[in-house]
Amino acid sequence: MHASDKPTPRLNIRAIRESRGYTQEYMAEMLDICQSTYANLESGKTTLSVNRFLRIAEILETDFVDLVDQHKSIHETAVEKNKGLIPRHANLHEETKSVYEQLINELRNEIDFLRSLIRTS
Repeated sequence: MHASDKPTPRLNIRAIRESRGYTQEYMAEMLDICQSTYANLESGKTTLSVNRFLRIAEILETDFVDLVDQHKSIHETAVEKNKGLIPRHANLHEETKSVYEQLINELRNEIDFLRSLIRTS
């Protein structure tokens, strides 16, 4: 299976955004993009960059894991955070693992690129 053949994980951005009482317009303003572009990011119609993904997590004041772990409700995640009963990363779902792998690969590529800039300087 090629990386492009992997299904894109569905994100919890909308559910978490709505639980915070934020509108798409607010999120778009915070990201300095138009509302329709934000709507496309949230629905998965547009590819979400790692930096923008992390910025969304920051705006929503949540861990980026919560944005991809669709198998847990927002309530379950809040209970885990507040009570600390379940290790947050002990049993990652396959979709979450896939997102982690993608983030790690993108960050490695960025590091390699930056190293190449340093070498040529």
